[in-house]
Amino acid sequence: MKHRPFKRTIRLALIAGVGWLAFGLLPFTACAQLGGRTSFRFLQVPSHARAAALGGINVSLADRDVNLLLNNPALLDSAMHNRLAFNFVPYYADISYGSLSYARHLGRTGVWGVGMQYINYGAIALTDEAGNDLGTFMASDFAFTLAKSHKKGNFTLGAGLKIVGSSIESYSAYALLADVGVVFKHPENDWTIAWAAKNFGVQLGNYTPWDRPDLPFDVQIGTSFKPKFMPVRFSITAHHLQRFDIAYQDPNRKGTLDANGNEIREEIGFADKLARHFVVGAELLLHRNVHLRAGYNHLINRELSLENASGGAGFSFGAMVRAKAFEVAFSRMYYHTAGGRNTFTLICDTGKLMKKKGNK
Repeated sequence: MKHRPFKRTIRLALIAGVGWLAFGLLPFTACAQLGGRTSFRFLQVPSHARAAALGGINVSLADRDVNLLLNNPALLDSAMHNRLAFNFVPYYADISYGSLSYARHLGRTGVWGVGMQYINYGAIALTDEAGNDLGTFMASDFAFTLAKSHKKGNFTLGAGLKIVGSSIESYSAYALLADVGVVFKHPENDWTIAWAAKNFGVQLGNYTPWDRPDLPFDVQIGTSFKPKFMPVRFSITAHHLQRFDIAYQDPNRKGTLDANGNEIREEIGFADKLARHFVVGAELLLHRNVHLRAGYNHLINRELSLENASGGAGFSFGAMVRAKAFEVAFSRMYYHTAGGRNTFTLICDTGKLMKKKGNK
C-alpha cells in the first residue's frame, strides 16, 4: 500500500511527458530545420558554463543555478531567489557572447525570472559587387526573456516570453517567441524528468520583404539523476524531437570507389540518426561547493568532425567553485579541430550580500 502513491506519481509524470511531447510534435513539425536554415540560431548556443560543460543542452537539472531558467522556464525555483548570474563567452574571431539571469520569489504569484542574451559579431568587411572595400559594418543579436514558474505538488510548470532581435548592417529582424516546460521532481530521490518546447512564436519583422526563415523551434525531453551512494549526477537529454532525421549530408564529401570505379556515397544509418538527438552529461560532486563536469554532444561530433580528425568535437568539460555568496564556473566546449570555446559564469546571491551590508 505504501508504494501506491509513488507509482501513481510516476504514472502521472509519464502521462504528462507523453502528452506534452505529443503537443509539441503535432503542430510544429514543418518548422523544424537544421543546418543554418532558421533565424535566431544564437538561441541554441549554450549561454552559461554549466550547460556548455554538460554538452550544450539540458532541461532537467533542478537546483539553485539561476541560469537554468534559460534552459527550461519550469526549472525556476524559489531556491533561486535573489540570485544574479553573469556569463561571458569569447567566441571565435571577434565574436563575443554574453548573458545574464535573475530570479525572485514574489510570494503567492510564484517565482519570476528575467534573462538577457546578447551576441556581437564584431566588425565585418563591407564590399560592393566587384569586391571593392567599402569599410566595415556591424552585426548583433539579442533576446530579452521574462519567465514564470508555478509549483503543484511534485510538478513545476513554467513559461517564458521573449523578444528577440537581429541586426545585420542596415537590415533587422524581430520575433516574439515563447518557451514552455514541465518538470517532475521525485519527492525523495535526487531525480527529475523534464520536458520543454522552445522558441515557438511569430516573426514580427524580417530582414527583407521576401525573407521567410523558420524559427529555431526545438522540443526537448530529459532526465537528471544521482544514485544514492554515488557522488555523480547524470543527465540525458534528447533534442529536436519534432523531427527524426536531423543528419546533414555533405554534398561535397567524396565517397569510396567500388571495383568498377563507381562512387559509393556513405549512408547515415538509423542508429547514428537516433544518437544525434542525444546529449549526455555528468557532474562529479567532490564537495557541495566544488563540482567537476563533463559532457558529450553526438550531433556536434558528427557534423563538425573532419574526415580524418575530430579535434574533440562534441566533448566538453568544466568546473564550479562556490564560496559564501559567490559561485564561479568555467567550461570548455570543443567544436572543431580549430579549437574549443570557453565560457565563464559568475553567480551572486544578492540576498546574502544585502544581509552582510545590513549587519555592518
